[in-house]
Amino acid sequence: MKSFRDLSWKSKAHVVGLYTRMNVRALFGWKALVYLAAVAVYYPTFCYIVVRTEARLTLGQALGWLVWLPSTLFAVFFAMEMIARERDAGILETFFTVSVSTYRIWLTKLLTLALCVSLLAFVLVVVSCWYVVEISIPLTLVAVLPPLYFFASLSLLLSAMLKSGNAAGIIMLALLAFVAVSSEGLGATVVYPYLNPFDRPHDTDPYVWVRTVVYNKLAFTLLSGVISWRSLRWLDKRERLL
Repeated sequence: MKSFRDLSWKSKAHVVGLYTRMNVRALFGWKALVYLAAVAVYYPTFCYIVVRTEARLTLGQALGWLVWLPSTLFAVFFAMEMIARERDAGILETFFTVSVSTYRIWLTKLLTLALCVSLLAFVLVVVSCWYVVEISIPLTLVAVLPPLYFFASLSLLLSAMLKSGNAAGIIMLALLAFVAVSSEGLGATVVYPYLNPFDRPHDTDPYVWVRTVVYNKLAFTLLSGVISWRSLRWLDKRERLL
């Protein structure tokens, strides 16, 4: 039996495509379609209510309600379900019989989730830019993605440690509620996950504000990497027990 390195490029592409489809199926399934349908209903409904009530949304509010809220819920929900999804999809045996380490399997799943979260955030940012507010798409993505990766990796870590996606979901719900409540006091500080670079306080020097935003995004990106690594270590120990 040939190893992956000895295969032709066509065979390698076929294997990668098959493995990617298996990962998407194991991660999401029909629940992703239901969630995307809910987002498709929520987005225009929210915009319609804003237009009918003649409410004036700030750039930060528009970014929070139209991009961060649906993207964060997507990231958290499917991250906390990642461990059990391969069993529900009926392909647990397939994953454990492939000739790669379980560490690589979980890493591929995590990267697949990150890619899908990024795509969802990108679509929401583009639609918001076209129909709601005028924003820079690249800069907005740089601001939007770090907290999404952070909460997704934290959800996965809690699921692995507690061995329960439901318990992890309850903790994450409480944490997100705390973040929402503390936005008034911490919304412009370096420790706030959803720091919006477009909402600079009037009494803050522009140089200080740019430095705060850069430190914030770098810190949560690095935290996401560290938490993801710890999650993979926990999952590797879990699979050895299995």
